[in-house]
Amino acid sequence: MVNTTTADLAGAANATAAAAGHIAPHLFGIPPVLLILLVAVILSFTSMLVTKYFTDQAMMRQIRDDVKKYQEQIKASKDNPQKAMELQNKIMALNSKLLPQSFRPMIITIIPFVLIFNLLYKVFNNAIIIPLSFWPGHLGFVGTYIIFSLIFTTIFKKLLKVV
Repeated sequence: MVNTTTADLAGAANATAAAAGHIAPHLFGIPPVLLILLVAVILSFTSMLVTKYFTDQAMMRQIRDDVKKYQEQIKASKDNPQKAMELQNKIMALNSKLLPQSFRPMIITIIPFVLIFNLLYKVFNNAIIIPLSFWPGHLGFVGTYIIFSLIFTTIFKKLLKVV
């Protein structure tokens, strides 16, 4: 039986990364994958909190429910194109009310997020964060962040009940 430790796995990953190109630096003694995971968790949580408290969640929930109802009515009225068009116009009007709500959190978070991504770019530019032996190439900080961010944004959205 082979006894593989975390250090052995990390060493193998670093050897693979070294063979493929630039190894990402450790900051504050934290491996790059964990640092990007931490950044993704913090930014996802911050983004969901800002969205929850700077948007009218009740209105957004109501609009989404109404849109879903109208979409079901459109499916039911395939034989009546005039009614389907009217319902589609109602959906467009509702969606136009959602647009300002969705811009509000973006306006609040864009500057801090750009600053953080600029810092990450300076530290991890062209660095291999996750070497992929099964795929030609590797994941840099952007790909790694996107994967972690998608996961944690979904989790925080459900936990905080954000629309």
